[in-house]
Amino acid sequence: MNVIIPPKRRDKKTSFKKLVSYVSTREEKKPGETVSPDAAPVTGAEYVATPGFGQLVDYVGRKLAATTTDIVSISPEGIQRVLSGEVLCETNCWSLETAASEMDMTASQNRHCKDAVYHFILSWQEEEDPSPDAVFRSVRYSLKQLGMEEHQYVAAIHRDTDNIHCHVSANRVHPSTFRAQNMWNDADQLQKCCRVLERELGFKVDNGSWHMDEYGDLHRTRRDMPSAPRGAAKREIFSDKESLHGYAIREVRQMLSDAIEQEKMSWDHLHNILYTRGLGLREQGGGLAIYDLMDPEGVSVKASDVHPDISLNSMLSQYGSYQPAPAVYNPDRPEDGRLNMQTCYMPQLHVRDQEARRERREARAVARDILRARYEAYRTGWEKTDLRAGERFRQIASHYVVVKAHVRGTVRDPLMRKLMYRVAEFEKMKAMAELRLQLREERQALKDKGESRPLSWKSWVEREAVRGDAAALSQMRGWAYREKRAARQQENTWPVPNAVIHYGPGDNVPTFKSSEHETRLLRDGTVSYLRDGKPAVTDFGDRVEIYPAADSKSDRYNNDLAAELTAWRSGDHTILIGEQKAVNRVLYSGVVRNINKHDGHVFKVSDPKLMTSVHATEESLKNQNVQPELKRAEPQHSDDEIVRPVNIDLPRP
Repeated sequence: MNVIIPPKRRDKKTSFKKLVSYVSTREEKKPGETVSPDAAPVTGAEYVATPGFGQLVDYVGRKLAATTTDIVSISPEGIQRVLSGEVLCETNCWSLETAASEMDMTASQNRHCKDAVYHFILSWQEEEDPSPDAVFRSVRYSLKQLGMEEHQYVAAIHRDTDNIHCHVSANRVHPSTFRAQNMWNDADQLQKCCRVLERELGFKVDNGSWHMDEYGDLHRTRRDMPSAPRGAAKREIFSDKESLHGYAIREVRQMLSDAIEQEKMSWDHLHNILYTRGLGLREQGGGLAIYDLMDPEGVSVKASDVHPDISLNSMLSQYGSYQPAPAVYNPDRPEDGRLNMQTCYMPQLHVRDQEARRERREARAVARDILRARYEAYRTGWEKTDLRAGERFRQIASHYVVVKAHVRGTVRDPLMRKLMYRVAEFEKMKAMAELRLQLREERQALKDKGESRPLSWKSWVEREAVRGDAAALSQMRGWAYREKRAARQQENTWPVPNAVIHYGPGDNVPTFKSSEHETRLLRDGTVSYLRDGKPAVTDFGDRVEIYPAADSKSDRYNNDLAAELTAWRSGDHTILIGEQKAVNRVLYSGVVRNINKHDGHVFKVSDPKLMTSVHATEESLKNQNVQPELKRAEPQHSDDEIVRPVNIDLPRP
């Protein structure tokens, strides 16, 4: 088992609102996610300006507005076990509903403790399944070792991930003395608790900062090399970009180890090793720091994180006081300029494939950065084409003002002048209408050319690729590779079928209801029909896959459903492939379907030989006059009632 202590807010107002939103509200819908017709749309939650125990208790208890709580047991000490929905909780407060209020009231009695919320997670390895008694016993032991045995707490067991874990929300303020517990060195205390609990309760031993020897004594775990700083690890995990720490480890750690082992290390040799990889060494913050020579003002890493033997104390004790790097080039003493930079840190490079095709990868990364910068410049400098609509309308109006003035000065007859005015107004209205039609055509032309609004990133890249830009073409290929990789990962989630029915493009059917299958719709349009919780038949639109069944009865239902899905398609381009026995069973189900149902849909395939077999089997079964009952599948519509499928049972091969 292991322990996790989530970081707290620096403003002393710990809030788990964003954490709850991240866990329970998924903005990005994944293609493989199941679509549920009963799922209500998730709306943005209102931000709570005064966070505290309430939000943390709601998160660890998975409490919803409609969730009911049932008290499972109450110990003589007043400790309750409450089942909140599907989450089993334990608390020493009056009740789970009032736990947050009780802890807030207790915490308010200590005005010096600005953040009384303490939260940690006990987690077990994937293959372990501890009992609730063992989990809550571990919680109470951990609180006791932290000096919080009598403090208020709420613990909740979560089984919705691969690793069973227990969230513990505790109040640092004592309910009687109102003194706040000092949590200094809490991580070490909890690590020690894990080692003790592993031995006493028989949990699997996990890695940690402490380990227990065969005699039951605890010792701090020694690490040959320090682990990566949290910031560097996050950069490489979430952005797939190599951190300066990762680059230094990859390039110079082994070289430093070899130099130390061969007793060749010195200040000059250390500077030389770092400089050949584009790195520099300087005194910083009371120690030594390694930085990027191409960006001295940028991020730096501790020298001891790269290699523990080049820390300031180690270097001072073995090689004397700090010596700065020699000059790269000195015209007075050319021998000082011996440093040679062979490579440098490229922060835009991806972590994967660090050594393969390095030069081309570097050039491609730089080209894509330039491509993105060009797009940002395009967006910044984009201006909509001015059609001068207002000016053109004013020109027409001014023209007919002059026409009317001319009529007024030349025509003396009032009736004729009035008639000429009306002709001018008519001509003006006609010119205005023609201008409106012309403006509409010009706006449509701008829209067709994509000049009515700035192009999106993908559209702009496509346009540049058409114009022959190599970086844009490389970017499009990268997107295509990513989509193919995601498609391969999606395909790997399904079992291997023993029969597949391929259809023509756009030959779709609705989802089906079957009393023998559970229908599950995924967000990419895939319809999976499950039996006993496992995929039995999957409709991908362009094909239907039939998977092996555990028994002949399930196999029969799967084949009947596949035949029904095929009968509802056009049958223009239907190809059935797979194992011969599986293909024969699907064909037989199609024959049974054609005999028993006369709804205008017929099971047929494109292969003439297979259709000959279907017709022969159909004629043979019709002569037998066998008509018992059997279940079938029906198409599902929005206003359908629950359908109990009924088929006719014919002898199976």
